[in-house]
Amino acid sequence: MKILFKVPVFSDDRNEDVFLVSVKTIIAFKGVEEMGSHYMLELDNKVVGLESIQQLFALFTAWDIDKSPLESLLQMVNM
Repeated sequence: MKILFKVPVFSDDRNEDVFLVSVKTIIAFKGVEEMGSHYMLELDNKVVGLESIQQLFALFTAWDIDKSPLESLLQMVNM
């Protein structure tokens, strides 16, 4: 599964590095690619579960990122 979301506002390059390290700790993490003003996050469909979703919600909250891209992920896990 891929999720496209807006890049958070970083005060400097170090903050971006901290963010990307946090993204890579998500259990279902498979890859991340910068696409202009957005990131494309790839998750492993076989591993995505409640814990991964909780990690993503916490990450998006901490970095003030719009959580609407996570709705499709919630729907998939609820099936």
